[in-house]
Amino acid sequence: MGFMYSGGGERTAIYECILLERMGHDVTCFVPAARRDVCYPELIKEIRLKTFLPRVRMRLPMRDFLSMMLSSFLPLSFAQRFSEFDVILCHGQPAIWIAYCVARIMKVPYACYLHQPARFIYPRLVDLEAGWKTKRDFALLDHLVRLSGPFAKSFDHISVASARTVLVNSRWILSQARAIYGLDPLLCPPGIDDTLFKPVSKKADVEVGGVQVKKPFVLSTNRHYPQKGMALLIKMMPRILKDCDITLVVTGHFTSYTRNLIALASDLGVRNKVVFTGLVSEADLARLYQNADVYAYVSPCEDFGLGPIEAMACGTPCVTWDYAGPAETMVDGITGFKAARYDLDDFAKKVLHLLKDEELNLEMSLNASSYARQHFSWTRHVETLEHALEDATQ
Repeated sequence: MGFMYSGGGERTAIYECILLERMGHDVTCFVPAARRDVCYPELIKEIRLKTFLPRVRMRLPMRDFLSMMLSSFLPLSFAQRFSEFDVILCHGQPAIWIAYCVARIMKVPYACYLHQPARFIYPRLVDLEAGWKTKRDFALLDHLVRLSGPFAKSFDHISVASARTVLVNSRWILSQARAIYGLDPLLCPPGIDDTLFKPVSKKADVEVGGVQVKKPFVLSTNRHYPQKGMALLIKMMPRILKDCDITLVVTGHFTSYTRNLIALASDLGVRNKVVFTGLVSEADLARLYQNADVYAYVSPCEDFGLGPIEAMACGTPCVTWDYAGPAETMVDGITGFKAARYDLDDFAKKVLHLLKDEELNLEMSLNASSYARQHFSWTRHVETLEHALEDATQ
C-alpha cells in the first residue's frame, strides 16, 4: 500500500515488519509512495523501507498518484529486485497486482492481507456519497479506475485469487472476500502494543502540543476524511453539552477537510469545546487514550478500526456503531456501548451514560482493558502470519 497517512492498515504493516524481524526474519517493506512525515514518523524509522521506483525528491503535483500508477504499470522494470526473497506479503492494491506480476516473472510466491476489497473498484456507500475530494490523487485514481471498468475488476480478481494465502482483518471483510473472490480467507485481526497502550492508575488532564486538555473529555481518532464520519460526532456535541460540560478531542493530520470540521463546530456554537490536535506522537496518543473518559468511534463503515481496541487496552470504554468491523471488537454493555446504526441521538445518549455514571465507567474500563489484551495481540497476529507465509512457500 502507499504510506501516505497514518491509518490502521499502515500501522498493521509496520508492526508486522518490526515483529517478523524480531522473530529472526529478514524483512524489507516496499511501497509505491512514502510520506515519512505523516505516516507514523516514529514507527516508520524502525523498518527497512524502499519504494518500487526511484524516489523523486522534488515536490511534484500529484506525486502520490504518479507513484501509484507507475508502480502498477511498470512491474517488469523492478521485478528482478524480488528474486532474493522467499515470499511476498501484499497489503491491498496495487501491491497485490504488483506481486502477481512479479510472481509470474520471478516465481516468488505471494500472500495477501486484505484490509478491505479495493475501494476504487468496490466502493462503499459512504465512498460514493463523499467522493475523494480531500485527496486529489485519490480522486484522479478513482476516475481512471471507473474508466477502466471491468478491466480493473478483472485484474483485481485474478491477482487476489492467485495468492497462495489470503488473510483478512475481520469477519466483516471475510464475508466480503468470500462473496467477491470466492475465497475462504484466514482470519488474522490486528493487535495492540500492550507495552504502550495500557491503563493508568488515575486519569488526569493531558497536555498535547502545548494545549492543555482538561477532564472530562471525549476522544476520537481518525483521518480527517469525510468517509470517517467526524462530522457526525461534532453534530452530536450540542446534545452532549446540554447535559455534560466536556471537551471533544480530535486527533489526526490536518487535511483540506479539517477546515470543514472546524467550520461545522463554529456554526453549531461548539468550537470552543472541540480541540483539534493534529498528528500526535505515539506517547501523546497513548496518554490521550489513557486519560479520556470515553472513546467515540464514528466511522460509518469501518473494516476493522484499531482505535477502539487501543482505547480499550488503555482502560477507556468505547461507543461505536453496531455495524461492520467495530461491532466485532467490543462487547456491548461490557467494554462500552454499541449505538444503533447512524442514530445520532442513540450514540450521544450512550456517550452521556458513560460520562455521567462514574461507577459504570470504571467497571467498563477494567473490562475493556482485560478484553483487549486477551483478544487482540500483535504476538498472536504475527504468529498466525508467520505460519501463513511458511505455508505460502510450500
